[in-house]
Amino acid sequence: MIRAYMEETEEISMLPVPPEPPRHSWWSASRILGFVGFVLAIGVVLAFSWRVFGFYRDIRSGSINPALAYTTTSFTRKVAAFATKAATNTDAAALIGASDPSLGTKGAKITLVEFADFGCPYSKEVAPIVRAIAQQYHDDVRVIFRNFPLEDLHPGATIAAEAGGCAAEQGKFWEYHDAVFATNDVLGVETVNAVAESIGLDMKAFGRCLDGGYYANDVAADGSDGVTAGVVGTPTFFFNGEKVEGSVPFTIFTQILDAMRKT
Repeated sequence: MIRAYMEETEEISMLPVPPEPPRHSWWSASRILGFVGFVLAIGVVLAFSWRVFGFYRDIRSGSINPALAYTTTSFTRKVAAFATKAATNTDAAALIGASDPSLGTKGAKITLVEFADFGCPYSKEVAPIVRAIAQQYHDDVRVIFRNFPLEDLHPGATIAAEAGGCAAEQGKFWEYHDAVFATNDVLGVETVNAVAESIGLDMKAFGRCLDGGYYANDVAADGSDGVTAGVVGTPTFFFNGEKVEGSVPFTIFTQILDAMRKT
């Protein structure tokens, strides 16, 4: 019996052993690539955020003059050189969206594109200057407004930007623009509704537009184009594609534009 048991045991031990299932490493090539991509994306976002916050930190600390921002050397000392370069630039078309609100003549020699934030105090500061420039240089300058809401810094800026599209749909963007920058109320749905009513918009149509997020994609596209163009703070202007950052004084505007007209 013992012998039979041993023989039976030997037979069992000699049965083929099934292979172990393959072990997949968590660090597969696809996962490594995905992880690296994720880290790079986070790095880009953090780098951009740092630049934006740095821009405003320097203004608040006084190391950047909010009236001139980075423009002191380029424009108070070298306006003529800048104007010559800007006047011959052909890159402005890349900064213009299909339905951006504008003032002035479409075929004007000078295109002035502004990236602004309805919640930004410096965009607010320069808003009446931009309107004055558009009126004074109506035949020579086309002014184009684009949104660049910095929601983290200015809560409510995004909904205010989207509401601007709804106002433009009713042919009253610039009335909305002026009224929003004139208000001292905290931005949000309640404030933009009050502004819309004050400028005589059809409130039912405006409400449908705003609640439906009809212009969310347009605002996002403005922001994306701004990032591509190197915008990190507001307001940022492009004179025929040449960048100027900060709340530009009226006198600097006129120096640049007059020099560009003569070029």
